[in-house]
Amino acid sequence: MYYVISNPISGRNKKKRLIAKAVFDYLDSHNVEYKLFETQYFRHPLEIAKQITTENESGSIIVLGGDGTFNEVINGITNLKKWNVGLIPCGSGNDFATCIGLPVDDPVKTLELILNNEPKKTDYIQINDERCVNVLGTGIDVEVLINFERHTKLKGSFRYFYSLLEALTHIHWHEFDVSIDDGPFEHKKGFIITLCNGSFIGGGIPICPNANPTDHKLEFVFVDKIKKSKILGKLIKLMKGKILNKKATEHVFCEKAVFKDNDKLLIQIDGNITDKSNEYRCEIVKDGLKMYR
Repeated sequence: MYYVISNPISGRNKKKRLIAKAVFDYLDSHNVEYKLFETQYFRHPLEIAKQITTENESGSIIVLGGDGTFNEVINGITNLKKWNVGLIPCGSGNDFATCIGLPVDDPVKTLELILNNEPKKTDYIQINDERCVNVLGTGIDVEVLINFERHTKLKGSFRYFYSLLEALTHIHWHEFDVSIDDGPFEHKKGFIITLCNGSFIGGGIPICPNANPTDHKLEFVFVDKIKKSKILGKLIKLMKGKILNKKATEHVFCEKAVFKDNDKLLIQIDGNITDKSNEYRCEIVKDGLKMYR
């Protein structure tokens, strides 16, 4: 039995509807036993996953949606050790799916991979009482996501890129304190601050190109305050995956990180924005997720 959590909210355009149709046609034609749950509102995927994993001891969950939906499902599962999880990407960015090598443009191939293979151990990040599979960050990526939610008429990667350009035209620096691997806190002021388990943000921007969610390591990436005249050049380097080579960039491998500020920090976790706390304690959970990939 497969429990399928499908997000029709993230499937409004024709391409996404076709992905869902292809998946369910395949399941039905191959007599695969499954139970469908459709999400209806924000945080509903979390509630559904919690219901499924509370009522059943173990099994497999297939998620049709984007990074945000997948994050909610992972956070709703009550005992990750007893559950296998598959992702059929049909969101706007699909950054984590790209990172782990899923065939993003072929939902049937992705489904066959889930049905015919054993799950593989995958790391995730524990952040206070939440889980993150891809990237968390504060700074300009939060501003980009806020802009992204406003530009609903734009599609795909162009929507992310336009939102990024808009954020850069109103740039301001973000301040916070950070401790890496239980080290002393350092005050930082910059505009890109991320902790990476995965390698992409914003629909394919390689913030940390070689990040690997199976290597038991996190990667802290911080881009310092720079002259506004040099921002465009840094943006080009970022889009090409070369931002880590720049002098203004700090890149550190770690297993733990703590971010804090006097006021509540606005951060994004797998594309979902939160301001729950002024301190976020982050730690790698090695092999904590069993995922089809």
